[in-house]
Amino acid sequence: MTRRDWPVYPHGPLEPLADNLWQVTGSLPRGPLPRNMIVHRLRDGRLIIHSGIAMNEQGMAALESLGHPSVLIVPNGLHRLDAPFYLARYPGIEVTCPAAARAKVERKVPVRRPVEQVLAELDIPVHVPAGTKAQERVYQLPLAEGCALVCTDLLFNLPHQQGFGGMLLRLIGSTGKFGVTPLGRLMFLRDRAAFADWLETMAALPGLRILSMAHGHALTHDVPAALRNHASALRR
Repeated sequence: MTRRDWPVYPHGPLEPLADNLWQVTGSLPRGPLPRNMIVHRLRDGRLIIHSGIAMNEQGMAALESLGHPSVLIVPNGLHRLDAPFYLARYPGIEVTCPAAARAKVERKVPVRRPVEQVLAELDIPVHVPAGTKAQERVYQLPLAEGCALVCTDLLFNLPHQQGFGGMLLRLIGSTGKFGVTPLGRLMFLRDRAAFADWLETMAALPGLRILSMAHGHALTHDVPAALRNHASALRR
């Protein structure tokens, strides 16, 4: 399948979160769960794309107007859907992922180097969430003032969704509040106390302004307080 034949699912526009940081919210082939893509522009104009979403030509043109797509982060073995689309459209893009997720990601796209190595060369910190058994990492992106954290499935901030699928998400506790969902605790956490400590460590990062997640609204106000409050809730 060529990129021109690649299925493009409904999505919104590039929404600015901060200077040089944008988010796109799109849909999946099945189910009510929305998904987010993050775009970060480096000082030299290159773009880092996290959890890429295939967009229509208007959306892709808007993306390209921001800079040159240079790095595609496939965040884990579940968020691989549109990675082949980006590799086909931008043959020179560096496709990368956490070292722990490489085997699953490479079932969809080749990975030359792990994200820990790629982002180290760009002076972008890669955090390993303590107390988790997940393959994902959390990325600390520099902003003009302060920094942003980008995570994937460890944390949700998803409002209640419509329809039968939305009702199911509500029943299993995946919508309506910020934090690790009950399903996420089962799938991703091995030590709640250690993860709570790690959240407080992230809350103490100087200038933390934004926290984005793959599913739900980005936090853009008082992020440290939200992390500390959730850490307290995990310890109860």
